[in-house]
Formats: sequence, C-alpha cells, structure tokens
Amino acid sequence: MRKYETILIAHVDLSEDELTTLIDRYCAVVTGQKGILVKVERWGKRRLAYLIKKQARGFYILIDYAGESAAVNELERNLKIDDKVLKFMTVLKDNAVDADTLQKEIEEAAKKTERKEETRVTASTPPPTAAPDQSPEPIAAKIQQPVPEETQTDVKGGN
Repeated sequence: MRKYETILIAHVDLSEDELTTLIDRYCAVVTGQKGILVKVERWGKRRLAYLIKKQARGFYILIDYAGESAAVNELERNLKIDDKVLKFMTVLKDNAVDADTLQKEIEEAAKKTERKEETRVTASTPPPTAAPDQSPEPIAAKIQQPVPEETQTDVKGGN
C-alpha cells in the first residue's frame, strides 16, 4: 500500500453544501477502491497565481490517503470529468506504508481537527467583562484574529 496526497482547486462560487458533496464524493471514490483516508483539509479560498479556466480565485482542498494505484487512477479519472474542479495534482508521499503508521496519522489528524474546533468555539464566545473594581486585562492579546478569506501574494514586476 502506498501513501498519496491529492490537492484540488474547486470553483470558488460553490456553496458550502456543494463543496461538502464534492469532497464526500471523492472520499467515497478512494474508499470504494479499498483506500484508507488519512485526512481531508479545506484550505479555503485563495487567489490563483494565474487564470485557470478564466477563474482568478479557487477553493483549495487536500485529500491525504493510502491505497493502490487503482484508487489514484479512479480518483483522477473522476476529477478530470468534473467541471467544478479547476485543477488537481496527486503526489506519491511514501512507497510502503504499514497499518500502524496510518492509524497514528489518522489519530493525529483527528486531534488537530478537535483543537481547531475548540479554538473556533472559544474565539466565537464573547470575552467575560471585568468587574468595575478590578483592573481590566488586555483582551486583545487573548482573542485570536480570524483567518483571512483570501491570501494576497506578492507579484514581482507588476504594474
């Protein structure tokens, strides 16, 4: 069994439901070919370095999985057909992977997503107000800044 990583760029104008359906469909393709999903990450909306199918922005998704070459072939075949996918790339990460290593990576990925959800919950709750007789603490140091929706890249030689 080999370990692969596929990064795909989807249309930025897809709704959250359509995006979830898209991700679920490709995860089902991998598991249908007896592959094991390690993690699926949504990297968010980003500005593209160049236009792809007349699109300047895209939604990046990472699918990390282990399986045989048949799983990769089937996944790439489906990605080529789908009009919602602008571009994709599959990379071989490891030639031989055992089940214990995969299980550890799956657990680590689950812990990271739990931590992210916990930070979202704590960031969305309002900070407690200080009593009038107590000195106020600097609240700005405690609140995490939200991640920008789109990252800006520096372009050399631009106008």
